[in-house]
Amino acid sequence: MKKLDKDVISKLLEAMDTYKSIAEKLIDKLITETDQPEKEKIAEGNYYEIENADLLNGNQYLTDNWFFDVHGEHCMFENRITGQILEVSLGDIKSVGNIDPYFFYKFLETTKHLCYLTEYFEKPFDDTLLFLRELEKQKKVVHVYRVEFRKI
Repeated sequence: MKKLDKDVISKLLEAMDTYKSIAEKLIDKLITETDQPEKEKIAEGNYYEIENADLLNGNQYLTDNWFFDVHGEHCMFENRITGQILEVSLGDIKSVGNIDPYFFYKFLETTKHLCYLTEYFEKPFDDTLLFLRELEKQKKVVHVYRVEFRKI
């Protein structure tokens, strides 16, 4: 990993906020635009109940051209126009903001105005994990599960 100055660290922390904001909007789209069998449980914050359900509008994608694929504990969203990718954790409402090193790197790499930040991570997973662990020591993120962290 290349040396990160305060400005780069600040930009990466802002990117985490951007990631969380987009992830929350995408989860809302997924909940409201699909025929989720467990809508009541999901409304209570049990996001692990979200499934690959049919779209209510009969289209192939969520609004704004978002493809989704629920798998295990995550949902992968990909914008079919921009190529932007977010892999979102599905435990509960708080989990949506979890940052996985590799998935965060992919988000940076596929986000037009943030892709320059990937140049600091020579090894996508390892260096991003190292960065997150450093942020944890600085009490800017908290370790939540396996290799997932959440900004404080």
